[in-house]
Amino acid sequence: MEWRCEWCEKPHEENDPPCDNCGHGTFEKAVQQVNHEVVPGGTVWVCQDCGRSHQRNSPPCKRCGGANLELREGPPETDPLDEIGTRWLDVLEPKYVAGYAAVAVLLAVLLLSAVGVISLPTFGGPTGPPPVPDAPGSADSVGDLSLAGVEDAYVAELNERRTAEGAGALARNTTGDEAAAYYNKATVAAVAGDGAGPDREAFSRFALACEQPAVVSYRVAPERTGGSVSEFENESALAAALVDSYVERGNAFRAGDTVGVDVHVAPDDTVFVTYVVC
Repeated sequence: MEWRCEWCEKPHEENDPPCDNCGHGTFEKAVQQVNHEVVPGGTVWVCQDCGRSHQRNSPPCKRCGGANLELREGPPETDPLDEIGTRWLDVLEPKYVAGYAAVAVLLAVLLLSAVGVISLPTFGGPTGPPPVPDAPGSADSVGDLSLAGVEDAYVAELNERRTAEGAGALARNTTGDEAAAYYNKATVAAVAGDGAGPDREAFSRFALACEQPAVVSYRVAPERTGGSVSEFENESALAAALVDSYVERGNAFRAGDTVGVDVHVAPDDTVFVTYVVC
């Protein structure tokens, strides 16, 4: 019983793959008599895209990268592309040209980044603003006072003082509030021994309106405000005392257009204040 290659159908005397013509690894029993006539030149696999001959059916084509090879007997003595002087660039497909161009652009960008001409974002690192850490004490209310109301009154009082000094009023900014809350809560947690404090890289991930925001952070002890926070008549009274504490220390008003603020009361009644100006 004759054997032949399942792929190129070349006959073989024994079931002993791989095929010595195409390299295929499986033979089958021949069901028909196979023509043993040897055509001068043997068999070759010809690329259907550029005409290059190959000894085995092992795409892609070594010239143009085509995947469609056809078995033929008696290969031409000369390559038709050689006769017309075709170069490998002539059979290069547009999709490969686009790929080479993209790689060239990427290499150029990486080179410019390496020499410091441009900067690239850090890959794989944290993205987006950091979460506001938990901090001991109160972030919402103390007694009958709403700390959100204290923050509103603080901005109003601060703007009144700034206007009087010719510094200009600041518009309240939500992103600034979030950045101030992160900084303030992280500070409270660090003072209480529950954290490492605000992180510069994490703070930079807030999408603030300026590249170099001014961060003002301070704390006011009960003896400086004149008593317990819960004893203040209303939010405006506490806010005025907090602004007074800042101004009385001789601190200057920071230049900017927007402001975010956070007020937090620690368990010992110390008030932590942070505001961010852009």
